[in-house]
Amino acid sequence: MFRDITRDDVYRVETQRLWLRWPKLADATEITDHLGEKRIAEMTGRIKHPYARSDAETYVFSARNSNTDGHGISLVIAPKPRPNAVIGVVALTRELDSDGALSTRDLTLGYWIGMPHWGQGFASEAVLALLSTGFTLTKAEQVIATVKPENTASKRVLAKAGFTETGRETRYMPARDRDEEVDCYALTRKAWRDGASWSAFGAAA
Repeated sequence: MFRDITRDDVYRVETQRLWLRWPKLADATEITDHLGEKRIAEMTGRIKHPYARSDAETYVFSARNSNTDGHGISLVIAPKPRPNAVIGVVALTRELDSDGALSTRDLTLGYWIGMPHWGQGFASEAVLALLSTGFTLTKAEQVIATVKPENTASKRVLAKAGFTETGRETRYMPARDRDEEVDCYALTRKAWRDGASWSAFGAAA
């Protein structure tokens, strides 16, 4: 689904303050440290707690495989002054459609930021840049996202990026092996194109 340009690990996305780059095994320690914080895991459906280094290594291998296959794009977020550091992750993935095949219509947005870096606008900057990548390098018609009702910070990130709320659903959370309520959001290609707020934040490098 993603074009060949994203399938090489030299691919990266530049924003005003950040590099979005492929994850590498050397990132596993910092990823583990960030995701060891229960407050991050609690706001996601896929990150378990406690989170071990082996979990981070599994993420790195899985993300690199998905990037190589073009099924999605998962990038670590690094500050420009420290390009080998990790302050978070942002990803666009393809989910299974009603026929059990990978969707070509929708991309699903996911992201997290390490707690020491909260409140500085890094999530918005990374999300806006990756949305540009998703809509420019695929034929996806919309990007969807889900947020726990109490996660007001993520809701602000989505609103700033132009997402609209589409309702509340009950979804299975594999990290906790239970169903939970989530608020659902969507950003259509037309809304993204008409908004154009992303253009100031990033371009592929």
